[in-house]
Amino acid sequence: MVRCIAKKVFHLIGWRLQGRYPSELKKKILIVAPHTSMMDFPIGILVKFWLDMKVPFYGKQELFKGLIGFILTKLGGLPVDRSKNNNLVGQAVADFMSKDEHAILMTPEGTRKKVEKFKSGFYYIALHADVPIIPIAFDYAAKVIRILPTYKVKGEGEKEIEFIRQMFKGVKGKVPAYSIT
Repeated sequence: MVRCIAKKVFHLIGWRLQGRYPSELKKKILIVAPHTSMMDFPIGILVKFWLDMKVPFYGKQELFKGLIGFILTKLGGLPVDRSKNNNLVGQAVADFMSKDEHAILMTPEGTRKKVEKFKSGFYYIALHADVPIIPIAFDYAAKVIRILPTYKVKGEGEKEIEFIRQMFKGVKGKVPAYSIT
C-alpha cells in the first residue's frame, strides 16, 4: 500500500524514474548527487518507499532533535557528528563485514552547497568493505531520478573519486548553481 502511494505521489508531482535498482545486491552503497536542496529528501523518501529500499542514510546530528529527529530515525536516518573525527569509515566497514545484508545511502558532496570535490568516505567504505556503489542522480531540469550502472571501485584513489564525480556532470540539482560542473 505504501509503495503504491509513494509511486503515485512521485508521478503526480511530475517526476520519472530511469534505470533499475539492483535489489538483488545484498551489500551496496548508494550515492546521491547533486545534493543541492532539502527538497532532495522528500523526493528521495518517495523513491525509497516505492522501491522498498531498506537503506539507512547518514545525516548531520544537528537534524536529529525533537520531532524531526524522531521522524528521521524512523525513516532510516543515522546521525553523524561531523565536528570531530569519529572514524565513520571504519565503523561503516565493520558494519558491512559483520552483516550478510547491508546498505547505506550517502551524499558524497557532504553539503547542499557548491563543492569542487566529493568527500572520500563513500569511496573508502566501498573499497575496504568490497561493496559496489550505486550512483543515483537527482536531475531537477528533467524531473528524473536516474539510477546509474553499478560501479565497483578499483583502488585508484582520488583519480577514481573524480571519475565517479564526473558521472553526475551536467545533472542539474534543485539549485543549478550548486550542480556538478
